[in-house]
Amino acid sequence: MLSTSFKISKGHNLCLEGTPKLKIKDVPSPKINIIHPTSIKGIKTKLLIKENDNVKVGTPLFYDKNNKDVLFISTCSGTISKIIFGERRIVEAIYIINNQSYESIDFPKDISKSTLFKTGLWTLFRQRPFSIIPSSESNPKSIFISALSTKPFAIDCEYLFSNSDNYLQKGIDILNEIFHCDINFISLLDSTFKKLNNVRHFSFNKLHPAGNVGIQIHHIDPIRNADDTRWYLSMQDLNRIGQFFENNNYPIYKYISIGGNGFNNPAYYKQVIGTPISDFENTNKDNVRYISGDVLSGRETFYQNSLNYYDEILSIIKICDKRDFLGWMRPGLNKYSLSNTFLSKLFSKKSNITLDTKLNGSVRSIIPMGNWDNVLPMNILPEFLIKNILAKDIDMMEKLGIYECDPEDFSLCSFVCQSKVEVSSIIEDGLQIIKEDT
Repeated sequence: MLSTSFKISKGHNLCLEGTPKLKIKDVPSPKINIIHPTSIKGIKTKLLIKENDNVKVGTPLFYDKNNKDVLFISTCSGTISKIIFGERRIVEAIYIINNQSYESIDFPKDISKSTLFKTGLWTLFRQRPFSIIPSSESNPKSIFISALSTKPFAIDCEYLFSNSDNYLQKGIDILNEIFHCDINFISLLDSTFKKLNNVRHFSFNKLHPAGNVGIQIHHIDPIRNADDTRWYLSMQDLNRIGQFFENNNYPIYKYISIGGNGFNNPAYYKQVIGTPISDFENTNKDNVRYISGDVLSGRETFYQNSLNYYDEILSIIKICDKRDFLGWMRPGLNKYSLSNTFLSKLFSKKSNITLDTKLNGSVRSIIPMGNWDNVLPMNILPEFLIKNILAKDIDMMEKLGIYECDPEDFSLCSFVCQSKVEVSSIIEDGLQIIKEDT
């Protein structure tokens, strides 16, 4: 099948120390499963269980008050041991004592939206703008699926699905039968996934952030306004949908990539969804930072937590709070830089870079230097957009393309920012302002 190809020139591949090996390891079945509702953007949790309740695989745990048909379910059988509440009674975590039997409820078998609701599979979909779960009453104009991995420590989908159960074609056929819309599949030009049928194939070169679905939507089918939505889901979630309808068993496993210089055995791990980070072998407690997601766009988490709901990467990075004496006066022969600030720019880059958690400076005024533009392959003006978000000018935010934006697409802008501005956080604030206004 013919494939439309795009080549982006703006971006940067960050090759960090601790890159996961192409090897899959099994994680033992956890004694405790943990679900973090607060990691799911845009929902208001309504609990369907209480402490000491018994649950099975597929038992509804909670739903979104604004999307009542869509259920979030348990991935193990056992007993609800505790529910952690935060401020204003926000549900932060649900702990389930896993009895290891994985007894399941009787799932519906018909191929329909209703089955996706009841099985929790609908929660695997998200929509742009806002990166939230679509309303149960909505239908997608198109669905985007990216097999292109460009984030630091991201899973190599080519390797994963060549060495694990592959239900991708079944998942695609199910989506076509339920939604009757275009399915846009993005991969490398020479990808083995080109053999998949009933999708529109597109190709990008492997330069981060080309693997981000927001960049792909921008180039293939741009979003015009708040109602002009595009849906997306990950390769693993597509596979889980195919697996469920093929076997009528809920897929409780997810493969995650663990990498970083704070982890002794970086590789791919097959784990029951909700497994605590503490259950992974060779995981250190001290002097490391745990990031659920990649180092550029992930969020800090803790040793006793599980990964956030959609994340497939766990980054474990050593913490360094030591300041360089007169660092600004040094020539920077060993400094990593994408600008001409240090002499290290004259030398070839190492394949595996050792970076630490130091900010190397404080926040300064936003001065246009073109650094953001060099790593953002989108036809927008990032500096003008950021300034109008800070000014809360909604009209200008819309004109400058806020609906096409997502924090992860601006993570490289934060990384290279000479002013130490948290660009991604400002984009997230802007989207929240727009969402509340619509």
